[in-house]
Amino acid sequence: MAFSSAKQVTGTSDSGFMIKPKTMSIPSESFEVQVESPVDFASLKKNGMNLDAEINAQQMFEYFNMLNGRIPLVYH
Repeated sequence: MAFSSAKQVTGTSDSGFMIKPKTMSIPSESFEVQVESPVDFASLKKNGMNLDAEINAQQMFEYFNMLNGRIPLVYH
């Protein structure tokens, strides 16, 4: 039995399993661009989710500042 488009994955046990790739065609005209802030910390805090300690422990504030900062528009 041949599985040319599947990848065999083996774990620590003797039994392996197959992962079949999933693909689908989506016309490019159906894509929509959503412009929003990737992480809204003010809204999270207002709803009881203060992530400051976790973000600070991972030293990720600079990264989120980059994500939430100005994004230049590039036209092709």
